[in-house]
Amino acid sequence: MTMLPPRDQTEPLRRGRYKLLLWLFLAALSAVILLWGAGQPPVEPEPEPAEEPEQEEVLPDLVTAEQLEQMSYTDSAMGAVSWTLSQQSLDELNRVLREYDITSSEEISQFLAQAAVETSGGKWLTETGDEAYFQSYGYTTGTRGAGYFHLTFEYGQMAFATWLMRRYIPDLESIAYMNPTCHTKAEIAQAYYSALQSAANRGIDVSLYSRVVYDPQYPGATGADYIAQQFAWESAAYYWESAGIGGAFSSQPGVENTDIASRMVGGGNWQSRREAYAAFYPVLNQ
Repeated sequence: MTMLPPRDQTEPLRRGRYKLLLWLFLAALSAVILLWGAGQPPVEPEPEPAEEPEQEEVLPDLVTAEQLEQMSYTDSAMGAVSWTLSQQSLDELNRVLREYDITSSEEISQFLAQAAVETSGGKWLTETGDEAYFQSYGYTTGTRGAGYFHLTFEYGQMAFATWLMRRYIPDLESIAYMNPTCHTKAEIAQAYYSALQSAANRGIDVSLYSRVVYDPQYPGATGADYIAQQFAWESAAYYWESAGIGGAFSSQPGVENTDIASRMVGGGNWQSRREAYAAFYPVLNQ
């Protein structure tokens, strides 16, 4: 009978010691990994790509600086006529042409023909003369003609100021506007002061527009001087729309439309306005 070697009584002790050492090693390794991870910055998720902002459509200018240069001409009564517009004034012209839907070559040519003769190509944005001259026509220095169509009279200023408040201040869009072509001076004045009262009741500052009406007590520019500074083109476009000039034209372009516009604008020297139109239309209709 083969005898088995005597069993090593220390073997279970060695195995237990190995297991303990392995457990301590793994615990230490886990602690090291945790400590290393705690010292690292958190991994942030990849940012989602930002959405491209929608770009506003940039519309081409209806009238360019190059076209204005080509519109220089010699008038039979006024002599040399050319436009003297700053870039700011040109930008404002293009804004109001779109704002008031004066966009065809015919309408723009007729509009500019009236403006050119009224102001000698933008040189005179207020009517020239002295107080005696203005009073002989029923107005004053403060209410003399101003802007590219020489908007005149206090009632004209009041109607324009009311129009601006109603057009550009959403909280006043329901105020009454009285068109000078079909309402009396008293009705226009009443509508204007009612608009001021409505603005005051709502706590709305309307000085940007109320300064259109001449006020000798105001420390800054008002009336004609203010219109020339701030609303030279818009006052003309406003008159064009409120008087319905564009809608009165025939379907065919021509100087017959110039005569219609001249009569409705109320200016003199109709021949010069015809010559201005004849110089402008071929340039803008290219």
